[in-house]
Amino acid sequence: MQKPKTIDMGETLTLLHELHEQLDELDREEAGLHQRRALLLRSFVKEAGGLTSAAALLELDPRVLVQRQRLEDLAMVIYRGVGTGTDDDGRVYGETGLDDATQRLADGRWWRIAQVSRTRIRLLVVVDRGQVRRVWPVKAGGTWEVSADGKVALPLAEHPLTGQELAVRYPALGINLGDHRPMRRGLLREYVPVTPEPANA
Repeated sequence: MQKPKTIDMGETLTLLHELHEQLDELDREEAGLHQRRALLLRSFVKEAGGLTSAAALLELDPRVLVQRQRLEDLAMVIYRGVGTGTDDDGRVYGETGLDDATQRLADGRWWRIAQVSRTRIRLLVVVDRGQVRRVWPVKAGGTWEVSADGKVALPLAEHPLTGQELAVRYPALGINLGDHRPMRRGLLREYVPVTPEPANA
């Protein structure tokens, strides 16, 4: 009788880390291609003399062309398990249970985010143990602090959004405080599109 295969947790974690790095690389490539296409289409529309002419030349519905020119804003969703930790600088990360200023540091640092994606991230969504805990606005034009190893700190607002603020300002996001959002195996983060805030927000 064949012995059951022994699962090496170290090898599994290494493989998950490698797959996660590959997914991150694909995210960066996808974001870069999206931005390049949007910028090229904007130039095409300008040189063609306007949206109608450009749409006719490309054989596209003008509405589709408008959508493809848009540099889509993003929400970065991060997933956490149980517990907290401390980095080499003594900074606590995870669910601190402390005030907004402390939690802001724990949530906002440190992440490897491609340069091309940074200007598109509008929100940071924190999911802890399968539940949406916080949604932080990311300051437009804010300073992205960069660590020695190239990771960044998101320029978060001083306070996360309340449930009411989130519902009013981002009704199409599809994410609310307290929502059940289980972490899929190996998925530590993902990006979801953000519909711009209504003009009267």
